[in-house]
Amino acid sequence: MDMSLNEQLEKMREASWGSWAPEKRAIMYRAAEALEQSGILERALKPGDRAPDFSLPDAAGRDVRLSDLLKSGPVVLAFYRGHW
Repeated sequence: MDMSLNEQLEKMREASWGSWAPEKRAIMYRAAEALEQSGILERALKPGDRAPDFSLPDAAGRDVRLSDLLKSGPVVLAFYRGHW
């Protein structure tokens, strides 16, 4: 049976978090709960919503505009928290 993308991501998250120390997991759970209680989820874009146009630097430092990327098809944005 094939898993949906959400199911696959949840399974990966659980596997990753399972290797964390309990105190680190507790910090992440508290942070996620605080975000949920802040009301930010109600203001976040929902599936099917259109993101406002913006530009950000790409990996080479060149400005890239969302509207330009959308001309070639769907766009996936990935945000990395922290500075590795």
